[in-house]
Amino acid sequence: MVRISKIIDINSFQITGQFNDGQIKRLGVYPRIKNHLHLNGVSSLLDETIFKNAKLGDFGEIYWPQIVVSKDATIMDYDISPEFFYNNGVVV
Repeated sequence: MVRISKIIDINSFQITGQFNDGQIKRLGVYPRIKNHLHLNGVSSLLDETIFKNAKLGDFGEIYWPQIVVSKDATIMDYDISPEFFYNNGVVV
């Protein structure tokens, strides 16, 4: 199972991470954020200060805590799966 083992850099809406197989990849996250603006709260990630607060989750995902607010007012994390990052990131 592919997992992100370390966040190396967060800059200009891009995240560089190292995977459990040793590969280092960079993912441009801006297009993903733009595609998810229909989710209440995701627009806050367009603030680079908030964007830089990305965390590494227990399952090797990148996430931002308590960003999305559902229709029933439940507050949830916004995440990027390690598989998405691995398959769409560029090797650096």
